[in-house]
Amino acid sequence: MIAAFLLALLITVAQMVTIALLAPFLTDLECLTGNLLAGRSGVLPGWRWRQIRAGWRKRGAIPALSRLSLCSVLLAMTGIPLASTRLLFGFLSEPLACGVLLILASGCLWAQTVNAAPTPVIALRLRAALGRLGHDLMFLVPLLALTGTLITVGLPGAGTLLGLLQQRLLQPAPALMGGLVFMAAAILLVLNRRFLSQSWNEDLIAGTQGRHRSLMRYRHDLSVCCWYLLVADLVWPDSLATSNATIGHLALLWCVAAPLKLTLLVCLAAAWRAIRPLPSGRLALVLSGAAILLVLAGRLGT
Repeated sequence: MIAAFLLALLITVAQMVTIALLAPFLTDLECLTGNLLAGRSGVLPGWRWRQIRAGWRKRGAIPALSRLSLCSVLLAMTGIPLASTRLLFGFLSEPLACGVLLILASGCLWAQTVNAAPTPVIALRLRAALGRLGHDLMFLVPLLALTGTLITVGLPGAGTLLGLLQQRLLQPAPALMGGLVFMAAAILLVLNRRFLSQSWNEDLIAGTQGRHRSLMRYRHDLSVCCWYLLVADLVWPDSLATSNATIGHLALLWCVAAPLKLTLLVCLAAAWRAIRPLPSGRLALVLSGAAILLVLAGRLGT
């Protein structure tokens, strides 16, 4: 019992450290992909870390809401599996619970945004941007709740991502897996409009400076990494190790599979944001409807 607890604690801490180190590099990749598609020169790896360190060297107060925002993201990091299902806070892997934590982290920033705007013109622009963000939340929250419901309906007894990953081998559910791919695509389309955009986050933190701005940049990177992890776990559930995995298998998933799937999602999201071939909101509705029909057909067919 003690050995299992210590192993789960070790994996949880290692996951948090890995995400903490990897998240800024995903922002580098997003900027590189966007710049290449726009015909501009890309940024070098490590640019985001240099940006964060440069801001942290400057003195400045950090509001309590900003610290709360970072704590909310750190809590979400403990529940979304990166490469293993052995986590201490598996109950936080429920899609809606993860989403609420990450939305709360962003909400703390939104609460400060308008008041910290350097000019009235920027304040008006930020109010308009936050108003558009409300439309994204009207899509995103129901999609997260629907994802958890589909997991419960398609695979009884698996209400969380960890439950899904642990029981998929015992109860194969191809229709559910297909439906979750549609739901993951719909969630990614809604997130990609603003939640995942580094440039949009820079507009929101335009009134901050020094350590406060550095902390808000880092919070954005961690939050984006968690969103990508949530989507990746829905799309590639087989890329996570269960309790009976060998050390070599876990190391392969940790060092190769996890970075690769995050890299692929970042490139796809950045390319979609640059090209915008179809309206994201309408396409998300179509995908979510297809997911519901697929999961229900799978359940009725069993």
